[in-house]
Amino acid sequence: MKKNFSTKVIYHQIKKNKEEKYGKVSKDAETFISMLKQDAEKRECFFSQELSNNTFKHCCYISKRMKNLLHYFNDVIVIDTSHKTNRFNLPFIDAVVVTNTGKTATCFIGLLENQKYESFVWALSHLKNQMKKMPIVIFSDEDEALMKGKDYFA
Repeated sequence: MKKNFSTKVIYHQIKKNKEEKYGKVSKDAETFISMLKQDAEKRECFFSQELSNNTFKHCCYISKRMKNLLHYFNDVIVIDTSHKTNRFNLPFIDAVVVTNTGKTATCFIGLLENQKYESFVWALSHLKNQMKKMPIVIFSDEDEALMKGKDYFA
């Protein structure tokens, strides 16, 4: 008896199992955005989102603690994205600063529609607007669109 273990079958089985355990992704996304909005209003944090035709495109978030870290330790910033490894199957962008003790601390997070130049400019413009001074050094991987996007800081 031959078993069908193609990539497509495995992908759909994993998706089905996740939906059974956690529910549909669209409901999670609504809950996630709602939680970030409420937290931003309640605790004076920064939150921004972009919708297109009532459909999610991007969002970003900076808590009060993250903003303080960004103001005190923004000489060196490391920006990276993970490609669709989260529940929403969207690129996740985060920026970390290096503190005076040599440890990294998250100062910015966001979900993007894609990993194109325009998406990075959208996210990085919000990060830049929350900064008091520009970083001396910005590290990122070799993602061409992100490298162009971070030139926005120049």
